[in-house]
Amino acid sequence: MENIDFAENALNNIFGFVEKLKNRDNFSFKPALDGVIGRGHNLSLGFSTYGLKLYYMLGEWDRLDKRHKDDWCKYINSFQANRKGLPNNSYIDEQVFNFYSHQSIEDSVKDAIRKLLNNLNKFNFDTNNVRFSKAINAETKQAIATLAQVGYTSDKEFIPQYDTPELVNKYLYSLDWSKPWTSGAQWSSLCVYSSINSNNMNEVLLDFIDSIVDKDTGSYFVEKPTHPREIINGAMKILSGLDWVDSPINYPEKLIDFCLTNKPVTEGCDIVDYIYVLYRCGKQTDYKKEKVILTINDSITEIVKLYDFESYGFSYFQNKSQDTYYGLPITSGKK
Repeated sequence: MENIDFAENALNNIFGFVEKLKNRDNFSFKPALDGVIGRGHNLSLGFSTYGLKLYYMLGEWDRLDKRHKDDWCKYINSFQANRKGLPNNSYIDEQVFNFYSHQSIEDSVKDAIRKLLNNLNKFNFDTNNVRFSKAINAETKQAIATLAQVGYTSDKEFIPQYDTPELVNKYLYSLDWSKPWTSGAQWSSLCVYSSINSNNMNEVLLDFIDSIVDKDTGSYFVEKPTHPREIINGAMKILSGLDWVDSPINYPEKLIDFCLTNKPVTEGCDIVDYIYVLYRCGKQTDYKKEKVILTINDSITEIVKLYDFESYGFSYFQNKSQDTYYGLPITSGKK
């Protein structure tokens, strides 16, 4: 009961914390209350979508008048742009674009080494261009998904880079599925794009995921990751994609068993992903229902460790805010 009381009180107070992060334009938000550095001061797109999602989840979106809603969604859509090498009408924050377009000499040397090792077929490192493409894809998916959640759409039609079954399959098989946390996010983004395009790629996406599902853990990968967090967080990405294409989880009971025997790391993504996986599986099956509920309740104990009772907000790490955003340094890591 104590955990439930904490959760309810935190939800009652969290909107005040969100408002402290809001900038004067009413549509963008700081990444933290204190310790913001460099490009963190000017990043706009990602934190605007996160802010809108928080308004929606906390019931504050419905309190806004239509003009405010329209202006906010218009602001998010203002980030649609065309850049060489990226899909037309992607959502691009100039801070992200400039960060990846202007590498330091040290970063350029590291990138050259990555390319060399990749060419020797020794490794499968993401180069600067690949990381940039994934960052823009993630922001585009987030923007489209956020708009859809509140009943809005893009001003300009977004044209996915992989828009045929052949291209989708080729891309998915090129990803490193020993790291499903990252690769699963790319698959999930394709589910969002398929959904907004009359589910035109659902079949190929589901056929692919059926080919890599692991019957022992219930998660999705090719080569089993060494750390449970990669398995659980990777499953979260896939489950969110399955939700978009309205498809059931392959082995929810196996996923439940794996989660129950592998507690999450006390960090923002890990705890949220862990609870999300158990919650989604619990919607599909009553398997070990009482234990699942107790485990989710116990997980709130870990969430408490990330809570700051002075500001009524959460840190990504214990007593430390998230310090990077898709590779960009954004805070000095204060609470």
